[in-house]
Amino acid sequence: MIKLLPMRLLFVLAILTAPSLALARPLDGSVTYRERIALDPKAAITVTLVDVSHADAPAKVIAKQRIRPRGRQVPIEFRLHYAPTRIKPGHRYQLQARIDRGDDLLFINKEAVPVAPLDTKGPVTITVQPVSDADAPPPTDASKPTQTKAPANPGPAAPLQGTEWLAEDIGGRGVLDIVQSTLTIEGGGKISGSGGCNRYFGTVTVEDGKIKVGPLGATQMACVPAQMDQERKFLDALSNTRGYRIEGSKLTLLDANGKTLARLIRNTKA
Repeated sequence: MIKLLPMRLLFVLAILTAPSLALARPLDGSVTYRERIALDPKAAITVTLVDVSHADAPAKVIAKQRIRPRGRQVPIEFRLHYAPTRIKPGHRYQLQARIDRGDDLLFINKEAVPVAPLDTKGPVTITVQPVSDADAPPPTDASKPTQTKAPANPGPAAPLQGTEWLAEDIGGRGVLDIVQSTLTIEGGGKISGSGGCNRYFGTVTVEDGKIKVGPLGATQMACVPAQMDQERKFLDALSNTRGYRIEGSKLTLLDANGKTLARLIRNTKA
């Protein structure tokens, strides 16, 4: 009887742990880039599976892996483990990848990588781009923005029209050096730009020093939390803008009470 006790204990432990082991499923793939440059030996790669079903909320992390290549070059393989119970019917899921060196973000995927975790069988390739290019809109159908029709005669003021403005202060605070939030007002009352992660589109009416931004549509790519936070604050500032002031190469957006919402500068590098 004494000899059988350890075996019984092992059997009980196996039963208790089996459900948790069964919950974990792997999702395999690799991260690569097209640039013919060596991967920095001090760089690290982070791959994340996220739920992007709610466009008005940050992406929900389902699984994450951080990889230290330690001299290896792309493509770098990854394996994420996720719980199937966290995959909900009708929800949309994407893979994200980034390469950083300490606080310096080097590469990030600008194209959405949609996946159906429970149905995906083979390895998934994530192609990342230099961070300076990361604000381009994803071309996939899932990331196409919802656009609204422009009003018939909005007539933007000449000093605003046809210029790309780059945010340098939002809500009294600075912006991230590597994240560009931009604003462009064109003829026909169209407004567009980058929030810092996603491209946005919409309508605007400018008349006698007053400005009002209509409903905005945007792509639905999820980026790192700091980018998403800056984007949310920038788009909120645009939506609340009711006035503006131009001084040289500076543009100040004002709310209905004349309070400064954001300060932008003419982007001469656009």
